[in-house]
Amino acid sequence: MAGITEIINQLNDNAMATVDIPIKEEEDQRLNCIFKKTDAPFFTLVFAPNALASVNIEHETNCRLIVKHGDSQINLNIRIHAVINDRTMECTALESISPESMREYFRVMISAPIRAGYKPGPREIKNKAWELSGNTIDLSGGGVLALFTEKPANTNRIQLEIDLPDQEAPVLCMAKVVRTYRLRKKRFQVAFNITEIEGKARDIIISSCLQEQRRQLRNKVRVE
Repeated sequence: MAGITEIINQLNDNAMATVDIPIKEEEDQRLNCIFKKTDAPFFTLVFAPNALASVNIEHETNCRLIVKHGDSQINLNIRIHAVINDRTMECTALESISPESMREYFRVMISAPIRAGYKPGPREIKNKAWELSGNTIDLSGGGVLALFTEKPANTNRIQLEIDLPDQEAPVLCMAKVVRTYRLRKKRFQVAFNITEIEGKARDIIISSCLQEQRRQLRNKVRVE
């Protein structure tokens, strides 16, 4: 993989971007912005007028930046150094995050309502449709661990609906069961691997994982 300086130099100046800004004592805030080159790996982000005026940003913290690059997007782990004014922020790119590493790195404990369902195809005469409701235990951009009161009747082509915090609509994806554990009191712990998901839906999951990860870290710091 190319070095981070080379990656930043290859990005287009004035490219559209999205950043998950860490806010003090609150959940991360996702804002659209413009990526502006300076001296790689340094760069600036330019926001809409007054976009940064009312937010209490945590400086010298890391967060995720998504930069549009042609028909694709580049995911970066960045550090926020300073807010220059109400619409400009100075940052440094730390590393490029591959989809594979993102799926593993951003696995966090999140409890959210989840529904798993199966609809048989036209030729699957012996299979029956079913749906289970439960709660997630942990979550990442590539998989889900959830708790149900019943065991899934089959393991492939399962549709998941996850009600993540601060989202008006559930995140939808297709998944397969990779393992199932029977617990006491007729409960089942089921691990799913996501097999089909739209890019926007995966971004929502990863953003929720980042927000929850920061919330848990803040709570840990307060306790200690």
